[in-house]
Amino acid sequence: MGKLEIQDDCSEHDRFLRIDYSGPNPLSVVKRISSSIKPFFHVSSSGTAQTKYLIDNSGDPVKFFSTWWVKINVSAYTKLWIEIKVQGEESKRNQTGSFSFQIWGFVKTSFSGRNFFLKPFWLLYSYIFYDRQRRKYIEKCRNVMLNFRQSIKEHYNIGGTEIPSKGVYG
Repeated sequence: MGKLEIQDDCSEHDRFLRIDYSGPNPLSVVKRISSSIKPFFHVSSSGTAQTKYLIDNSGDPVKFFSTWWVKINVSAYTKLWIEIKVQGEESKRNQTGSFSFQIWGFVKTSFSGRNFFLKPFWLLYSYIFYDRQRRKYIEKCRNVMLNFRQSIKEHYNIGGTEIPSKGVYG
């Protein structure tokens, strides 16, 4: 059995889309992200997970770190993977502090089959369909990441970012 796997990064120039925040109640970002992932990305519980939640409240400020992943099925062969990381600190005395939010994603396409049929199938599929569709998947992934970052910015009243309505890739 042969397996062909293609992975495309969704970001144009930088690997991460980032937010740096300083202000009141930064620890609430963890709860905000956890509660909004499923409805925002339209995935079930099996399509997302909070892989880490670390909190150190032994001192002042309280330090926290959390990561999530989201898997969005877009076809039988292709999935969008979004990864989110938040790290920050919050003062116990006045609940102010800061956090750093990072989001990145990639498009993963996998084919498997007999070695003899895999290469001709892939060449035909790529020529007829996949090259154009791949650009649409990358564009969708990028726009989903930008929209999620924008929702976090709006919640914390951070300056807005204009999200392109037309595709970045064509």
